[in-house]
Amino acid sequence: MPARENTARRNLDPALARRPVSECPFQLTASEKKLLKDTDWIDEEEADLILAMREEREYEPGDCIPLREHIRRHGFHVKD
Repeated sequence: MPARENTARRNLDPALARRPVSECPFQLTASEKKLLKDTDWIDEEEADLILAMREEREYEPGDCIPLREHIRRHGFHVKD
């Protein structure tokens, strides 16, 4: 997944950026826990990574079609 170039990073207090895994608002799988630097703590960047990976897994590669094909399916003519 490409990095977001125009997203500004917030400078969070380290105490706010890290929290115990037990206080995490979502449950972590065993494979997700392996991604953590410290398995008892999760920081904001690690949580963002895990949530992005989950979102990416929701889409099957077959769900995407080329734009030209989409336009043709909806009755428009496209020059190749």
